[in-house]
Amino acid sequence: MTIKYYTIGMAGHIDHGKTTLTKALSGIDTDTLKEEKARKITIEPGFAPFPLTKDLHTSIVDVPGHEKLIRQMIAGVAGIDLVLLVIAGDEGVMPQTREHFEILSYLGIEKGIIVVTKSDMIDEEMRLLVEEDILELTNSSVFEHFQIHFVDSVSSAGIEKLKNEIINLLRDTPVKSSQGAFRMPIDHIFTVKGQGTVVRGTVYEGEVQEGNELLIQPGNDKVKIRKLQVHKQEVHSARAGQRAALNLSGGSRADWKRGHVLVEPNVYSTTNTIDLVLSTGEGWQGKLKQRSIVKFYSGTSEVMGKLVLFDRNELDVNEDQIYCQVRLDQEVVTKRGDRFILRRPTPEETIGGGEIIDPNGSIYRFGAETIERLKSKHKGTPGERVLDLLNKVGSMTELELKRSSGMDEEILQQTFGELLSEGSVERMQNYLVSHSTVQHIKSSIMNKLQNFHSEYSLRQGIPKAEIVQSFQSEVNPRVVNSLLEKWVTDSNFSITDQFVHLSHFKPHYPEKWAKRMANVLNTLEEAQLEPDDLANIYNAQQLPEPLYHEFKYFLIKTNEVVTLFDEVMLSKKAFDSAVEHLRVNTDSTFSVQDAKAVLHTSRKFLIPILECMDSLGYTTRESNVRKWVQ
Repeated sequence: MTIKYYTIGMAGHIDHGKTTLTKALSGIDTDTLKEEKARKITIEPGFAPFPLTKDLHTSIVDVPGHEKLIRQMIAGVAGIDLVLLVIAGDEGVMPQTREHFEILSYLGIEKGIIVVTKSDMIDEEMRLLVEEDILELTNSSVFEHFQIHFVDSVSSAGIEKLKNEIINLLRDTPVKSSQGAFRMPIDHIFTVKGQGTVVRGTVYEGEVQEGNELLIQPGNDKVKIRKLQVHKQEVHSARAGQRAALNLSGGSRADWKRGHVLVEPNVYSTTNTIDLVLSTGEGWQGKLKQRSIVKFYSGTSEVMGKLVLFDRNELDVNEDQIYCQVRLDQEVVTKRGDRFILRRPTPEETIGGGEIIDPNGSIYRFGAETIERLKSKHKGTPGERVLDLLNKVGSMTELELKRSSGMDEEILQQTFGELLSEGSVERMQNYLVSHSTVQHIKSSIMNKLQNFHSEYSLRQGIPKAEIVQSFQSEVNPRVVNSLLEKWVTDSNFSITDQFVHLSHFKPHYPEKWAKRMANVLNTLEEAQLEPDDLANIYNAQQLPEPLYHEFKYFLIKTNEVVTLFDEVMLSKKAFDSAVEHLRVNTDSTFSVQDAKAVLHTSRKFLIPILECMDSLGYTTRESNVRKWVQ
């Protein structure tokens, strides 16, 4: 069963019952700050686990409704999959309802439910008025198709029906991709006594595991994940769509803040000149001159900058597509296709929002030529469209790409050639895969192996089949097999007996138990040809029981011991010494009695030693004697 992970946003005017509704749905009170309790308002986004079914796991984000807390609201709803727009039945649509509605529209939220709370406090006439209010607000928008649910969070009236509607909507909602490189905008940073720094956020893309080495951008700060939690439950990995808390080591904690982004190394860059397509709505009634100061919001970041217009000197009309640019005072982490919000700092109001065309914009001339250039960027070059498809799907054959892109055969072949020659795309078997996906797979394998070697130093490595299978939801298995062969040739990794490991790695005793494990081998050597069970010797050193079988396999694999029977083993030194002693002190053939006279050991050990010599090719048995193999 594949589990799908989603994030549900709870938006709406202050005191319209978002937090109470969150508690009615999830059983969690998301107002945890003392100030929130005292003032009875939400100040910071609150998060609650909300598992719906065995295969639908969701988190609810309860955002502030106060007009002065719009930054926190935007940070909270960034990255949600579905919204519950909450409207109190006794008040109807209010100013922050409208602003939240517009912000959600600019962020491209396409699925949601209008939830009318406090429905026990209104009569039928008021109910009809509220519905008219909602229809007027959502008219001619994607929201006009949202169902309206009347609930009472205190008595739980309508809550079960609302849950069922959420399940129905999420069934057809695509999950965030865990195939690409890891990215998680940070919305909360705190310190846990005895543990260190913890950052929290919603995983936008990719997957992350304990022990992974990441970067905090901007700043290129290298960190390593010590521990992972999803809704206060310790886990070994977290993926796109989940709320995660990551305990980090390394880096410069003092410089981190909300708006920084935790990313996979060598994939994302920071930028301060960004090409945009901006939409403004009816809520924007002001005028904005060329190069006006604006607040730019993307993910959880809020950065000041200047708005640069290329086809007008003043923004004074409402339009769906205004091609422009923002030049920021500080660098941020974004990528093509990310959504953004623009607000005016004074007076504070939302200007509009839209989509990032190019996170690495240049300086352009004013005029129609630049507008056409930005329009072309928005549509995307053939190469960008191919890369977008490959990054979304992972790996595709040329035929699959042709069907999915709808591009002309001649243009597609030319695009393949260009992408392959510049290294943006690689061909593996009959599949095409983007360079960024290849780097992601390589980095993931490197991290897996580093963690594995650290935790299981007695083992050679991870079975190759297991490595290949771990990426089956991202790329075709043939791609991973081909990449492994390439990386083994390049000495990035090695494969020994179908176990993948870092090239420099050799199995060894765990540092913590090295001395005691060495004592086990020493005891075997001292016992010569009549040792105790290996398990008894091992336990006498008070070594961890779960490591016994790995230790035993390690000794066998490294040829440190020879197995006689059950758990009884000779040290290889004692066995080799016995073989040499017998060879020197017997004729070309010898009997059991002859061997006993030379080795001075009981039949309990002697017979298994002789049988072991047979199996290893030192001797052959002929009737009641053994013959040395020349």
